[in-house]
Amino acid sequence: MNDEINNSNTSPDASARARSRPRRIVAIVAITAIAAAGLGLAYRGFWPKSGQGTQPGATAKEVYYCPMHPQQRLDKPGNCPICSMKLVKMEGAQNAGNETKEVYYCPMHPQQQSDKPGNCPICSMKLVKMEKPKSGSMAGMPMTDTTATGPAPSSAENTIFIAPERQQLIGVRTVPAQPQPLNKEIRTVGKIAFDETKIAHIHTKVSGFIEDVFVDYVGRTVRKGEPLFTIYSPDLVATQEEYLLALKSRKALKDSTFDWIVNGSDNLLKATRRRLQLWDITSDEIDKLEQAGEVKRALTIYSPVNGIVTERAAYHHGRYVTPETDLYAIVDLSTVWILGEIYEYELPYVQLGQTAEVEFPYTAGAASGRQGKVVFISPTLNPKTRTVEIRLEFPNPNLALRPDMFVNFRLSIPLGRRLVVPQDAVLRTGTEDYVFVDRGNGYFEPRLVTLGPQASDGFVIEKGLAPGDRVVTAANFILDSESRLKGAFANMGSPKPVPVAGAPAATTKNLKVDILEPKTAKTGSNNIRLSVQDATGKPIEGAEVQVTLFMPQMGNMAPMTSKAALQDAGGGVYAGRINVPMAWTWETTIRVEKGGQALGSVKTTLTAR
Repeated sequence: MNDEINNSNTSPDASARARSRPRRIVAIVAITAIAAAGLGLAYRGFWPKSGQGTQPGATAKEVYYCPMHPQQRLDKPGNCPICSMKLVKMEGAQNAGNETKEVYYCPMHPQQQSDKPGNCPICSMKLVKMEKPKSGSMAGMPMTDTTATGPAPSSAENTIFIAPERQQLIGVRTVPAQPQPLNKEIRTVGKIAFDETKIAHIHTKVSGFIEDVFVDYVGRTVRKGEPLFTIYSPDLVATQEEYLLALKSRKALKDSTFDWIVNGSDNLLKATRRRLQLWDITSDEIDKLEQAGEVKRALTIYSPVNGIVTERAAYHHGRYVTPETDLYAIVDLSTVWILGEIYEYELPYVQLGQTAEVEFPYTAGAASGRQGKVVFISPTLNPKTRTVEIRLEFPNPNLALRPDMFVNFRLSIPLGRRLVVPQDAVLRTGTEDYVFVDRGNGYFEPRLVTLGPQASDGFVIEKGLAPGDRVVTAANFILDSESRLKGAFANMGSPKPVPVAGAPAATTKNLKVDILEPKTAKTGSNNIRLSVQDATGKPIEGAEVQVTLFMPQMGNMAPMTSKAALQDAGGGVYAGRINVPMAWTWETTIRVEKGGQALGSVKTTLTAR
């Protein structure tokens, strides 16, 4: 009875539970189905389809790149074939989600990226827009088209790589080295001077007094045989009288039967006539004296040359002169000299008899283009200017070339057919000369050359190039910086081992420092922990520890420094964070102070990958 009562009391709850059980089962089944569908969609969205990517369960492929030359990528650790820098592992999510977002990066420090234009915080270089990744390219890396149309030079060769788009940015231009007819041109300034072989000085052969002057100013043109002045001289008067007496004697004694008397009178007449001629009395004057039969008080002196009067000392009013008196200087300007100077390195190209051309710097008149020849090369060198004087002779028919004028003259020396490159292609260090040769596919090789003569068209190449080699004529200084940077990397050799936990500690006389963390740093912010002990191995607590990372200047890349102050973590351990600007083996200096006094400093290295 009680059981029936109990059953009757509980039957309503039991029936309710019985009715709700199927609904709960249906809800569980629905939730399970929804979860399964969601997992299926997530599975299909997360794993790529077959043939389009990595299959489920496969590991992502690791990629390593060079921070200095991002186009150099490998699937395993190693060194860059261009600069020998350690390759850095590419982070898989470096640029995740940036497919449609513009990214700007620094070509020198690719880890420095920004979503807007600006300058690199390390080297201040202008950031470059990153190209959209191509199919199969590495996300997060600056894209560079390195497709080659032929085999690239071996990385072991002394070459550098400049991507084509970067060549356009820096303005690289190349030209082929070609054989061509070459003329070496020597241009210099000259000064016109008198032809010293055509200067005449007028003197009298006797003492006397000048009476009449016919050429009475400097600069006057005179002709040969033109009268200059008249002179009264007692010696001339006496000689004239002797000549007239000798004439009378010869007439009186010409019929003598004694030959010696006839010959004596003839000899006396000839001797007197000869004396007048030696005193610059012309034959015409003597003939006039003979015809007139009278002595002249003053005789005329005539010009012996053509030319221009440059000096005059013959004046009127009876000036007394002697044979020492320089009465006139007359210069023939039908030819003139041009005096110039050439440098000692140009001497091998200058020879006597070479043709030169004169040019006025201020006019292109008839005198320009006039040709002369080299008539003298000085045997001595001016020690102050390191030049040698040369003398050229030029005709001057219209007197356009006036003494003391400055003119330009040039010598053109044919050198034959030679291999020539432009002057801009050659880089000169003072001890060697070299050019950058385009090897194709973005590779450039610095090559030593031996230079020949320098001409207006460029430099003659004696050794080091072959016809057709393309040389860089613009932006070669940037290539030079790039190659020197590569040389700096190559000369550094293998990086020094980095002190890590368990390795021998760097020490000084008073300090012992262990770098506990990191074993190998990464670019960017890093946790760093040090253990500092004294010489006996006792931990040093309560000190101030500063860590300095330093990279020296290399090529055109400025030196870099990063510093951090570490906090005391107890037990002689100091911790903090430090920024590593780029992957490199950094010179590391750890300085420890306590109570305002320096306990010492330790130098070691820290490598970032």
